[in-house]
Amino acid sequence: MNYIVLIKQVPDIRNIPEEAWDWEKGILKRGLLDNVCNELDKQALAMVLALRNRRDGKIVSLTMGPPFAEDVLRYSLSICADNGVLLTDRKLGGADTAATAYPLAKAILKIEKEIFKGNKEYIIVSGMQSIDGDTAQVPPQIAEELGIPHLAYATSFNYNNGVFQFNRITREGTQTVASLVYPYMVTVTTWTESPNASFSRTRWARNQKLFEWHASDLEMEENRIGLSGSRTTVFRIFSPRDVSTRNCVFETDLAKLLQRIKEFYEHKLEAATKPHKQSEYQMPEGKKTSFQGEVWIFTEQENGGINPASLGLLIKGKELAAQLHEKVGAVLVGKEVKNLATGLFASGANRVYAVEHPLLEEYLPVPYTKAIVELMGQYKPQIMLFSATPLGRELAPRIAYRAKSGLTADCTELDIFDFRRGDREYVATLRQTRPALGGNIMASIMSQNSLVQMSTVRPGVFQYIKPEPGVGGELVEYTPNITSNDIGAIILAAEKKISGTDLNEAAIIVSGGGGCKTKEGFERCIPTLADHLGQFFGQKAMVGASRMAVESGFIDRSHQIGQTGQTVKPRIYLAAGISGAVQHLTGMQNSDVIIAINSDPNARIFKVADFGIIGNIEEVAPKLIKVLESQEE
Repeated sequence: MNYIVLIKQVPDIRNIPEEAWDWEKGILKRGLLDNVCNELDKQALAMVLALRNRRDGKIVSLTMGPPFAEDVLRYSLSICADNGVLLTDRKLGGADTAATAYPLAKAILKIEKEIFKGNKEYIIVSGMQSIDGDTAQVPPQIAEELGIPHLAYATSFNYNNGVFQFNRITREGTQTVASLVYPYMVTVTTWTESPNASFSRTRWARNQKLFEWHASDLEMEENRIGLSGSRTTVFRIFSPRDVSTRNCVFETDLAKLLQRIKEFYEHKLEAATKPHKQSEYQMPEGKKTSFQGEVWIFTEQENGGINPASLGLLIKGKELAAQLHEKVGAVLVGKEVKNLATGLFASGANRVYAVEHPLLEEYLPVPYTKAIVELMGQYKPQIMLFSATPLGRELAPRIAYRAKSGLTADCTELDIFDFRRGDREYVATLRQTRPALGGNIMASIMSQNSLVQMSTVRPGVFQYIKPEPGVGGELVEYTPNITSNDIGAIILAAEKKISGTDLNEAAIIVSGGGGCKTKEGFERCIPTLADHLGQFFGQKAMVGASRMAVESGFIDRSHQIGQTGQTVKPRIYLAAGISGAVQHLTGMQNSDVIIAINSDPNARIFKVADFGIIGNIEEVAPKLIKVLESQEE
């Protein structure tokens, strides 16, 4: 058994100096930042090392970047790798995820041929995403280019009867999965402490010769690499300062703080009752749009129900379709799912495409990708949107890659606009805006060299509204051409989250993090604080948690909020002892009112909060509970 680990050298964005920003141009001067190994790729190295401890073999680390990226390869050698491959060439610069995945896939085939001597029995492992991109698109797109399974969001593994079985996170809970073929791709989320290199191993790594490959060393199509081969383009980068509406107010008088929160909450509640202001885009007369076709929403269905995030996205899709004078279609995939069409018509769909097949009963990325791309080829939409759930972030990149289209991840805003670049005019195109670099910048992106404009959208960004019963539409039934050869992987076991913990039902969520220190500290502070805050505002309150709290055993995973947990948008969100890692912010930053308690005045959580309390949770919580109790009397 052999292993390939994908690693990336990224700018260190944990402490960005003010002088590194050019706020007028909206750019980050990367030369003023240190370069480090992507944090999640360290997790990939840790997993590869553990895999080899169970089944011996050669480890090859692979990166694509400028010549100085060899530093990250030498780091990987100091941990566990036997060889390092640097793919470097100016021709590869400026690439988006598709134009990055393509040369990396070609390099993997070259490793297979020349280093593994044609042996196909190997596993490709990478971090779930890179901190400078946050898209999680490159690994699944590499898998799509190679035509292999992709096991995403892996947290641990077992080795049984000569087969690796991976435990992975899903929106519903967890699964144990295994690939049916070699090679296959595994993407890792945080699962263990990163390994440390010994002094002797580091000295050895410094003296090793690396493989350095260039574009001419790989059998590639020139029009699929670099900037010109990219399927998306960034046309504006700007500071989130330009769009932020939050300015954290710190208060030591807790009674005064509660009063200010209540006034702010009531103001937000009043604003929420006002009609939603839709885009004022008007289709230009006498001009042909750059893309044609319907607006499609991939509709996640689980156990006979529709994911609320998909329904919220359907409302936005309806708005975009109206501006384009097109219909909005909802795409349902599974076994016997057409009965869900009635609810989708009531939520705004003009058409529902029911893609049904017995082999689609359980979600697996390879057959789902083939089925949906077949449907796209026949009906040709111009826009397709996915919710950025774990499923959506795994599936959408593969679909986009196979459909020869660009994809923008984790969008927070979508609108239609016209613009000109060079001698080309774009009419009625989709502007896709997303945070990048850990939320330090915002980027507006458009599709180019693409058949379809595709995006994943952060759940909760677009609110689901009450359906209109009795509204009809057109049901299109489609049977895809898939066989058992298209499965790729098998689900061995699944554990669903505990019922009754759908945090989207709560108007108020109080979440505890690692700052609670112990399970007893979490249980003493967080549930009680949630109960009293709920009584104070007369709303349903529930308990949430950060990933650190869950992995520390403070509470079960059904309460986890973040990129690999639930995404929520309550009226009030209180983060207690949570520092504000990007993965957690993704799951809660669209809450109406955010309150943060943290002992570190520079904690990232305060950058997205409306109100802040500086202090240890075990000291602040009892005082805040006491003040809340006095208000109840």
